[in-house]
Amino acid sequence: MKSYIEKKAYEVSITTIERISDFSSFALLERTYENRLSLDDAIKKVKNSDIDGLIGVSIYQRQKTDDNIKFNYLSGFGDDVKNIPVDKELQNSLNSSGNEDVSYDDYIVKSKYKTIDTYRFVRPIIYKYQNNTILLGVAILYYDKNAINKIIDTMLDYMFTVTIIVLLIAILFVYFIGVRFTRPILEITHAATSIAQGNLNIKLNINTNDEIEHLAYHFNAMVKGLQEKKKMQKFVSGSTMDMIKSGSMRHNMLGGEYRTLTILFSDIRGFTAMSENRKPSEVISIVNFYLNLQAQIIRDNDGDIDKYIGDEIMASFTGDDATNNAVKSGLEIQAMIKKENIKRAKRGETICEVGIGINRGEVIVGNIGSHEHMDFTAVGSVVNVASRLCSSAKPGTVIVDKSTYDRASCKHRTTLQSPFTIKGISYPIDTYSVSNGET
Repeated sequence: MKSYIEKKAYEVSITTIERISDFSSFALLERTYENRLSLDDAIKKVKNSDIDGLIGVSIYQRQKTDDNIKFNYLSGFGDDVKNIPVDKELQNSLNSSGNEDVSYDDYIVKSKYKTIDTYRFVRPIIYKYQNNTILLGVAILYYDKNAINKIIDTMLDYMFTVTIIVLLIAILFVYFIGVRFTRPILEITHAATSIAQGNLNIKLNINTNDEIEHLAYHFNAMVKGLQEKKKMQKFVSGSTMDMIKSGSMRHNMLGGEYRTLTILFSDIRGFTAMSENRKPSEVISIVNFYLNLQAQIIRDNDGDIDKYIGDEIMASFTGDDATNNAVKSGLEIQAMIKKENIKRAKRGETICEVGIGINRGEVIVGNIGSHEHMDFTAVGSVVNVASRLCSSAKPGTVIVDKSTYDRASCKHRTTLQSPFTIKGISYPIDTYSVSNGET
């Protein structure tokens, strides 16, 4: 349902922006009063069309002064998007475009009083003359993602109402034809309500030798499938779950995109030697204790567990405070492990320490694997450097790339380390050893 509604929203948005772009090309090329009136009239009609989810449209004129190229606002509507400048990344994309294909991406509109999660549709306005392509400007349309959810909620409310009505009629009908049919249906109704409330420990036991028993069999099969899916969520990272829940078609294919992330690696020291002299169940218990302790701290600091690699954790942090949160996580992990190790030592239990490496930069994030099995993860030199920093970190320490730390707002006690050389990178990397206590 969501995919269908999104598809219709895309079609409406693309048709609208193409229509606006066609009127804009004449206004940008000839710049006559009549063409400008035609453009304003087209924009006014779109504004008055009351398209659900349409936040606004902006037309920008490309102007070149000396060696500087700017996109100046020409016309449009929508108070929340009227003063948004064309960012450099979009400018570079427009300057290299050779056609008028419509593209879209996820874009967050930040106005004075609110933040809106939108789809941003972009169409270059191009004029072709004697085999030359001239970029006149760009038309941008903003579509509110929440509008799709509102439509779905309305449809679900309608479906829920219809379901309740049908259910009441069915119960009345069954009531009149006998208890033999009524009781099984009531059991199924009660089971469905329990599942809606999150209780999956339901199993129907109905023996009526008719269609109702057949329905109960398939109902039990459905519950079993839900139970299996719930268990599978423990083996999937938060970013992967977000990708699946978004329902975007482009996320269901193999592919990726660039994102700026802070990557944290944490590795248990001495794990191999420790595991050689212990039973498998004991080794797993020890590893799970330390991994669970670290994972909880990472999640509390808005981090996402990308994957577990044996006794190692790979986590990612996003947002303006990503590096600060990653460093805070690393220090809290070391402090908590130190505290827990004192308790474990008193009980005669095995203790372990971890080394942590942190790096930030642009990575490639996407679905990696085969068509049968994919993993939504991050790759690139930033990830490799974070892993190598983790390998070099001594037990109980947090090592952070110096440039990563200096660009953040962290205020901790730091010690500059000797330049760190990594195979494949031509220059040495300066790092800090970070410890608790403000500078």
